[in-house]
Amino acid sequence: MGRGLTLYSGRVIALGRLLLATLFMAAIGIDISQPAQAPTETYALLVGYQVFAAAIAALTWNDWWLDAKLAGPAHAVDIILFTIIVYLTEGYTSPFFIFFVFILLSAAIRWGWRETTLTAILLAILYIAEGLFSANSSVGFQLYRFVVRAGHLVILSLILIWFGIHQWRARLPSVADELLAEPRLDRSPFETGLTASMQALNAASGAMAWHEGEREAAGFICRDGKVAAVAIGSAQIAAAPFLYDIKRKRALMRDSERNLLGRSPDELIGEDLVAALGLSEGLAVPVRTGTGEGQLFLEDLRLSTDHLDIGEQLGANVAAHIQRHALLEAAAHSAEARSRIALARDLHDSVVQFLAGAAFRLEAMKRSEASGRQLEPELNELKQLMMQEQGELRAFITALRSGTLIELADLARDLKGLADRLSRQWAIECEFTAERANVMVSTNLHLDAHQLVREAVANAVRHAGAKSVRIALSTADGEVRLEMVNDGSAFPKQGGRIQLPQTLEERVNQAGGRIELSRGMGVTKLSISLPVEGRRA
Repeated sequence: MGRGLTLYSGRVIALGRLLLATLFMAAIGIDISQPAQAPTETYALLVGYQVFAAAIAALTWNDWWLDAKLAGPAHAVDIILFTIIVYLTEGYTSPFFIFFVFILLSAAIRWGWRETTLTAILLAILYIAEGLFSANSSVGFQLYRFVVRAGHLVILSLILIWFGIHQWRARLPSVADELLAEPRLDRSPFETGLTASMQALNAASGAMAWHEGEREAAGFICRDGKVAAVAIGSAQIAAAPFLYDIKRKRALMRDSERNLLGRSPDELIGEDLVAALGLSEGLAVPVRTGTGEGQLFLEDLRLSTDHLDIGEQLGANVAAHIQRHALLEAAAHSAEARSRIALARDLHDSVVQFLAGAAFRLEAMKRSEASGRQLEPELNELKQLMMQEQGELRAFITALRSGTLIELADLARDLKGLADRLSRQWAIECEFTAERANVMVSTNLHLDAHQLVREAVANAVRHAGAKSVRIALSTADGEVRLEMVNDGSAFPKQGGRIQLPQTLEERVNQAGGRIELSRGMGVTKLSISLPVEGRRA
């Protein structure tokens, strides 16, 4: 959907109000028996309500500030009109039910269950008072209709209050999950998080400030698809997402009770940060992790109060993206550290020890020369030893060029830890087993296996609703084999064949491996085979 056609809750409510007013005017115009009471006044009232609804829609369509400020007064006008029109009309053209549902849904969507309950109580009181007035006046009063309508009103109120308690929330577009799912080690998570957030919300520009420990705050600006780092002195982080308009000095956020609060942008952002990042109008989203905190600023997008709810979800997703990058980076550093230790040990046990021994023999030859001994045989032997050592060193360098190796037991230990973390992260049963084998695998395979397991478990939970995943690691015929069985629903089929997750298939192909997906006995089995030597050139 294009940016200009996006219908957030404020627009839907304003448009619904205008359509209801127009439809009701047309309905009583066709039915000559309506309005039952005071026709001239009723038509005048409806015309005025149509004008009011059109004005509210026009004023708030592209203005999140007016939408928030006029929501309460417009809601009050809706309640007053409901009371009057129910009294003046009857029969099938009466807007009793549709207006009642519209008013309660508006309260549930905009605010929450408390406001929905108060609105329902107020409408009930007004309706009962109106019924009692009609019963004591000359107006024709039908008791059975009053009782039935009152019963309907109570039942609908209870249902819609429940809806308010389990309240509607604007949802972050699902594309954000895909964009923020896989961090890249070759790029900063702050840059990728910023660009992915902009793409998810169709923002044309954005910025991000990040502060970590004792380090100076870092800033990033994205304009025209290019991300640039900027220097910022410090960054204050708000407690919750907020909308801001720097030029008009407006900011809007929700408190802990979900009430809308007007604030000053200077209090929430600070003039220095506004100048450093070139901010004007947009959505600010606080992002917090265990190691640092920051704030996203998304601009040049169609804003609505819905973005306050979307911002909470986006902040959590970006924080998870940064943490996943840190975890992946830690795994890479851990593999590199083990490689450095192995390299240091090999060099110490071979080259360093050989050179120390050669120096000792040369010192002995030096003493022998003074006694007149023949040195040529000993020199020839030392030369032969050096040539052998040279051959071994060349073989060692060749092995390094082909990829650093680690033991399969280390890979199994790391995957077991990953399975435990995924089990806690997704609240599922994630079991890991591994066969013992005296096999060395490359660092690339180590990293690929981590990413494949992480992605396979995420797909099983997110897209198949799996509650348990069993992971098995084994080796055979120069390959490392990963088998993952989950109890979720079947993956979609295309052309009679189970459709493999595209990102998994691409990663396996890049690693030079094979992937198979099968379904049977109520479980899905994913089999991945990777060459022990790692990614092929």
